[in-house]
Amino acid sequence: MTMLAGVLWGTSFVSIQLGLDDGFHPVVFIAVRFIIAFASALLVARFIGPLNPALLKDPWVWGLGLTNTVGFLCQYVALGLTVATKAALITNLSLIFVAPMSYYWLKESFTPLKVGALLMTVPGIILLTTGGDLASLKGSEFLGDMLSLAAGFSWAFYIIITKHILRDPKVSVSSLTLWVMGTTAALVVPMGIGVIALGGASLGDVGNVGWAMAVYTGIFCSTVAYLLWTRGLRGVTATVSAVLLLIMVVVAAVMDYVFLDTEIGMVPWIGAGILLVAMVLVSLSPEGNGTSRE
Repeated sequence: MTMLAGVLWGTSFVSIQLGLDDGFHPVVFIAVRFIIAFASALLVARFIGPLNPALLKDPWVWGLGLTNTVGFLCQYVALGLTVATKAALITNLSLIFVAPMSYYWLKESFTPLKVGALLMTVPGIILLTTGGDLASLKGSEFLGDMLSLAAGFSWAFYIIITKHILRDPKVSVSSLTLWVMGTTAALVVPMGIGVIALGGASLGDVGNVGWAMAVYTGIFCSTVAYLLWTRGLRGVTATVSAVLLLIMVVVAAVMDYVFLDTEIGMVPWIGAGILLVAMVLVSLSPEGNGTSRE
C-alpha cells in the first residue's frame, strides 16, 4: 500500500506542473486541491466509518495539518526560486531526517540491512535527479534551497507524527485521513482566498486542464494516496515507509520522460535501479513490520 501511494504521489509532479501552466496560482492550487480532498475524504469516511470528529481535539492531528500545509507551501514556492532538480534532490532526502527522529522518538530498531538500504538511497537519489552531473545543481537561489529543505523536514515530521498517532488502535485510517485533509484545508484555504482577494490570482484564468489536475490531485494524489499510505504505515516502521516512498521519485522521472519530453540517460536509470534495490532490502529487514526497541 505504501508503494501504491508513492506511485500516485509520483504522478502528482507532472499533474501539478500541468495545473500551474494552465493558470493556477500555486497557493490557490493547493487550496482548491484540499477542498476537493476534504470533500472526497468525507465521502469515503461516511461510507467506511466512523467519522470520529473527536480527533479534531487531538493537537497531533492539527500538527499533521500544519506540517502538511508547510510542506506544500515550501515546495511550491521553492520551485519558483530554485532549479527543479535541486529542489527535488533536497526534498526527497527528507528520509535522512526520518531515520534519527524515528530512532529517538519512536524507538525504532535499525538492523545492518536497513542501515545499508538507507545509505544506498543517497547516491540513488543524486544519480536519478542529476544524471551524475553535479554542475546541474549550480545557479539556484539560497532561499529556494532552504525552502526545499524545510519541505522535506516538514514531511519528515508528518511521517513521525502519523506513526505516533497510529499507535492507538482505536484510530481508524479513514477518519485520520479525513481530518488531516480537513485541517490542511482549514489552514491553506484562507491563504488562497487572501491571494484572490488581493488580486494576485483569478480562478477565471484557470483552464480545463488546470481544473482537471486539481480534481485528480485532490482525489487520487490526496485522499486515495493518503488512505493507502496511512494504512501501510500501520504495518511498517517510519523509516521503511520513507524509503518505500522513494518510488515516487522514479515514477516522477518516468512521467517527465513520457509527458514532458524530459530526456533520461543511462545514469539516471542506474540511480533508479539503486533506489529499487534499496526498497527491496529495507522490505526484507526484520524490523520492516513496525517493531521498536521498547
